[in-house]
Amino acid sequence: MKEGTDLGNINDFKLSLQRKAQTTLEKIVNFIVEDGEIQVINNEEADTIVLGIKTSNPGALIGRHGHTLDALQYIVNIITNKEIEEPERRKIIVDIEGYKERREDIVSKYAREKAEIVKKTGKKIALCYMNAVERRIVHLVLQEEPLLSTYSEGKEPFRRVIIVPEENKNNINNTEEE
Repeated sequence: MKEGTDLGNINDFKLSLQRKAQTTLEKIVNFIVEDGEIQVINNEEADTIVLGIKTSNPGALIGRHGHTLDALQYIVNIITNKEIEEPERRKIIVDIEGYKERREDIVSKYAREKAEIVKKTGKKIALCYMNAVERRIVHLVLQEEPLLSTYSEGKEPFRRVIIVPEENKNNINNTEEE
């Protein structure tokens, strides 16, 4: 009987965290747009809560390259997980109308295009500055490329991915002979 009670408490705890995250996001979004609607999106991961926002003005909440959306997600994570012990914390993901998936596709395509240029020219290319999530996407997309390597350089927020031909992997500062 005690086990059933514990399981119920775990589910109640998760629901209360979901409600707290949803309410927090709702309050913040209502300061920015008038018609923001927050929904909990089902996902399979037990330690993650996914919240979706619907609004007639998604650009105001997404921001340039998703920076505002990232900030919203960060703030909701901090507030929701405040005063909760580490093993009980949940990762909260905030998305607007599938923006994050579209952004991942854009970054992947950008990385592949630049990788083709590196293969053709044999010269390294520095990509534009990216946040950690986007840099990770680039590294993952290009990790199977046998002719290329990637690494990150710089300090936040001016950190970016460098794509180098494989022959230059061991000598990053390799100067080309003409």
